[in-house]
Amino acid sequence: PPEEGERLMRPLQEFRRPLVDVSGPQRYVQAQQFFDEDYPQGLRYYWKSLNLRDLSDEAIDRIVEHALRQPSPLSTTDIWHIGGAVRRRDEAESAFAGRRAAFLLNCEANWEDPADDGANIAWARRFLADMQEYSDGSRYLNFPGLYEEGNDTMRTTFGERYRRLAALKATYDPTNLFRLNQNIPPAAEAERHGGSVTR
Repeated sequence: PPEEGERLMRPLQEFRRPLVDVSGPQRYVQAQQFFDEDYPQGLRYYWKSLNLRDLSDEAIDRIVEHALRQPSPLSTTDIWHIGGAVRRRDEAESAFAGRRAAFLLNCEANWEDPADDGANIAWARRFLADMQEYSDGSRYLNFPGLYEEGNDTMRTTFGERYRRLAALKATYDPTNLFRLNQNIPPAAEAERHGGSVTR
């Protein structure tokens, strides 16, 4: 209930004066449109991520080197700390990958002219390829690029859990109806594409 939400938020609001406070009741459509102004329709976007084991001096230097090469002034290099509740659970307890990573690196390529597609996409791909040695290979799948690696992205990200997820998919979605995303095909289909699945 909104009243309960307001009660829970009050200590944060009273702790110090917030720079920005967008808490409060909101219609679903408003929440969905929250970032529309920052990411307007018509702009070009290619976002790709990689989980990092740590942020060594060498890794930071390499991040800076690539960030300075971005072709578009609209692009950003985002580094998200991974901790708290994400790390409190064991990797094997859920499908979520990357619980042992320390940071998420996201190359957010944003640009205006379709003629610049190649340069911006290449920047993000080169960036992450060069950071691979600092990663466990897993990714945050909200930022998959164009999903150009196909099923290899899923296998690398989920590791041993991939086979369990394919078996679940075979049980609850055997026809692969829900496939218009970063998809794990059902067990039988996964076997056709390499790799057996055990239940």
